Amino acid sequence: MRRTITVLCALLLLMPMVWAEPVSLEEINAYAKLQYKSQWKNAALSIRSVLPQDEQGGYTYSTTIAFPNRKAAEVCRLMAERLSAAVELDTIEADDTTPYLFRARTYVYSAASQVGGFYRFHLCLHPLITVQALDDEARLTVSLQYYEIVKTDKGIVSSIFNRGEGRPLPAEQWLLSDRFPYNERGKMPLATAEAFTKSYALIQLLIRRISAQ
Repeated sequence: MRRTITVLCALLLLMPMVWAEPVSLEEINAYAKLQYKSQWKNAALSIRSVLPQDEQGGYTYSTTIAFPNRKAAEVCRLMAERLSAAVELDTIEADDTTPYLFRARTYVYSAASQVGGFYRFHLCLHPLITVQALDDEARLTVSLQYYEIVKTDKGIVSSIFNRGEGRPLPAEQWLLSDRFPYNERGKMPLATAEAFTKSYALIQLLIRRISAQ
């Protein structure tokens, strides 16, 4: 029977975060620009071979991270410590087959943006992260199915007439299935390519922090 271990989750949230710091947008931008020289469309096409579409039309990236000579309970604790400064922990669940499993989400506001006539569009990342802790290793899975789109009333026209205040409007969701690895013929091809590239940069930075010994 699956059960949610709320007490363990609370204890993990209270542990001191000594290995990780939040993965900021500045870090993601610096890493992505260093790796891909701001050639977002070319980068997105290249990354597509590493992040193929899944059945839902987004991507699901999985990797195994070694924790030599560590039991599953300790691996779970280490993963939670190293991720919790970078993500918002959700729940830790357990059953007879997967005794150490937790899911979390992280949020990156405005990984890419583009200015329109009346609005500025911010493409935000909100991937789901799943960790399964085992003896000697952890299995990390990151899934991204949509971009959260936040519009602010600060487009070209409103800026010219000084009417926009940069206020956010109700958020929308753009499915990756409609723009994978970017929206070539529709809205904002460069911004969607940049957001896709930076989502992969986020994964690489999370792996670096988790793998720190």
